Amino acid sequence: MRQKITLVTGAGRGIGEATAMKFLENGHFVYFIIHKKSQKISLIKRIKKYKSFKIFAGDLTKKTFLNKLSNQIDYCDNLINNAASTNKKKFTKVSEKDFENLIKINLKSVFFMSQIFAKKMIKKKISGNIINLSSQLGHIGAFNRSIYCLTKFGIEGLTKSSALDLAQYDIKVNSVSPTKTITHKNEEKFQKKRLNLIKKKIPIQKFPSSLEIANSIYFICENSKTMTGSNLRIDGGWTAGK
Repeated sequence: MRQKITLVTGAGRGIGEATAMKFLENGHFVYFIIHKKSQKISLIKRIKKYKSFKIFAGDLTKKTFLNKLSNQIDYCDNLINNAASTNKKKFTKVSEKDFENLIKINLKSVFFMSQIFAKKMIKKKISGNIINLSSQLGHIGAFNRSIYCLTKFGIEGLTKSSALDLAQYDIKVNSVSPTKTITHKNEEKFQKKRLNLIKKKIPIQKFPSSLEIANSIYFICENSKTMTGSNLRIDGGWTAGK
């Protein structure tokens, strides 16, 4: 049986790394796409016991890097579009640069990565999966998050529309919307009081882990034959009553 290939963007930490590891541990060849070369050494130390992986470091908003990925990666069975950034500013304080930067990484890179690798799936006649990481803020608004919400609402629109376009090729496109995900790094970053305030908004009173998100993504890719154009919310019920 052919070894499956999975490509994960934003794979240097958090949800991206956990997702890439989930596929790697289950026998896939995994392409880890990371933003900074400085992340590469520590990442290799964490995954060196495995053999079936390759790491690319670069800026997904740059056409030259997208071309490099396209030229050096023949195809993939699963594309996980996880790379993203955020911007927390009052609506009246958002600059044109702020706007353009977030659009480039959160929307433009997702669109063109999906287009590049969907074409490869079609050419190879692969029944593949594209998973777009969205957010609970792709479904509800939030104070000081106007651009971020715009991009994540956009991800939901892109997911549904591309799912319709690619269904004829048996390529499934879905999105996953987590709430704030706790890792060791952002536990240190946020004060306990701040985390408790956020937790009060979650009916189940718990944050999901990166592994929980990764397990959900893996389940969709490995088990669903007909799920497409759908969204999986992992937000502890935050948006259930909205």
